[in-house]
Amino acid sequence: MLAGILAELVEDRSAVVERNKGVAFLSAAREIYRLSDIWYLCVNIPRFSSGSFVHCSFSGDMASQAITNKAVSMQRLAEIRAVEAVRVQSDGKPTCSDGEAFGAIQLTSRRGEFAILGFERSSLSDEPDDEIAPEPTELKILGEYFHCHMLRRNGVDTSEALVVSARELDCLRWVAAGKSAWEASVILGISERTVRFHLNSAREKLNCTTTTQAVAKAVSQQLIAV
Repeated sequence: MLAGILAELVEDRSAVVERNKGVAFLSAAREIYRLSDIWYLCVNIPRFSSGSFVHCSFSGDMASQAITNKAVSMQRLAEIRAVEAVRVQSDGKPTCSDGEAFGAIQLTSRRGEFAILGFERSSLSDEPDDEIAPEPTELKILGEYFHCHMLRRNGVDTSEALVVSARELDCLRWVAAGKSAWEASVILGISERTVRFHLNSAREKLNCTTTTQAVAKAVSQQLIAV
């Protein structure tokens, strides 16, 4: 997938270092979501101390990284965006082709970098559950966590990047559907107090003063759908 084209993006191909060992985090996600493949690609992570840029790609099986003095050009990034547009519909749901479900989720840029979490899943299976593609929202949360980890490894402060948890999004989703905190608690099988705790946490992470604002922001950021 896109992880394999890092060498195409970086002008100095000799700068790309590859190894036949991936990331256990992505390997575990691949098994949990029954994916054929999952990968992470990020370019233009700034290294302010040296004025250089880090570019990397990871999957559960391989990894590659390059450090260059110049950022990847916008033209080359446009090629990535073109590939992403083919893989993902405007509503963020994965497209299907030749029995495969593909998806690519663009992750939040914090210092001008460009990052994608992509996945591939075969829909040709005897198990009914395998006909259902993984929930893009769950994968986006996973991707944002991993992206923040990569930024921190390269000296970028991500302390302000509090990622909304899956349970917090569940609570926001039911509130967006018109349910009260008590009704959401019954549906989710947790206490009303716990629902209110998650809603309060989501408001803080999204920097909102009311739950209504938090729901609107979550929808605008495509964290939940209504």
